[in-house]
Amino acid sequence: MKSVCRDIETAWFEVGRGPALVLVHGLADDHRAWRRLVPQLALDHRLLMYDLRGHGQSTLGDADGTLKQLSEDLVALLDAVGLESADLVGFSLGGTLVMRTAIDHPERVRRLMPVSTSSRVGRTAAEWYADRARLAGEGLEALRPALEEDTRQQFVNSPADFADHFRMRLESIADPRGFGNACRAMAGLGSAPLDPELGQVRAPALVVACELDKLCPPRAGEIIVQGIPGSRLEIVAGSGHQVEVERPAELAALITGFLGAP
Repeated sequence: MKSVCRDIETAWFEVGRGPALVLVHGLADDHRAWRRLVPQLALDHRLLMYDLRGHGQSTLGDADGTLKQLSEDLVALLDAVGLESADLVGFSLGGTLVMRTAIDHPERVRRLMPVSTSSRVGRTAAEWYADRARLAGEGLEALRPALEEDTRQQFVNSPADFADHFRMRLESIADPRGFGNACRAMAGLGSAPLDPELGQVRAPALVVACELDKLCPPRAGEIIVQGIPGSRLEIVAGSGHQVEVERPAELAALITGFLGAP
């Protein structure tokens, strides 16, 4: 389905019954990144998965390269589907996005789960995002070699999953401007990290980090937990960054356990 959300058409997908649970994918992905968790979550939750601005089947609109805009897109989607509030799970870029939402719109977030993510980026990472945004501006053929190598590195612990995920990414960012826009949003965390604002989060929060994640290591999760009052950290042993593909059963168990807690 598609809904008009501010200046874009957002493609969204729903399955299951129960309390609303929104799953927010990462950079260069689309809603299909969550494919392995759906069977384990749909019995007890109304799952909403959507494609971020300029990703998948969602349009780019007047993109401004900010995390705040991506967060406001999510709030507009909640409005469009008639949800006053929802539980939010965000992976990587999606994790920063749901934290931004919980800061700016605490009344819309029941429970919060940032996964394999960070509240800041260092100089090296900011330069990486800026370089990827530059390549995206030159077109998909210029971006493709770097995207392929990045994806291989992210699946170094699960190489059998590389081909399918890379194919999905090529489809998701067929127009690479959406990828470049999201890279600029992440690069912005270099000069304006979320850290000083995390204390404003009021939703119960479970932060998930992965033992072998080189992009957002467990230390990044520890920093988030130090900032969000009452939050706690779970570390998935043996998983690299792409935990939703590498360890879907473990991640689904953490989600259902957290959302089922009093």
